[in-house]
Amino acid sequence: MLQNKEIVVSTDKILTASQLLDQLKSNYPSLANLPSLRIAAEHHFPEANFILQEGMEIALIPPVSGG
Repeated sequence: MLQNKEIVVSTDKILTASQLLDQLKSNYPSLANLPSLRIAAEHHFPEANFILQEGMEIALIPPVSGG
């Protein structure tokens, strides 16, 4: 299980939200088991092709249920 509260990603490439999520799932296989894991960027849910900028606050939003 992923225990870190913060992950720092360093890359020389420009990443989209989808590419970052794929990279995180590759680096942390337990994330790949979450069926609807989403990324939030600067408190918004970006489209998959949204280009992330250096220094943006990114959050991983796990699957949730409610009523």
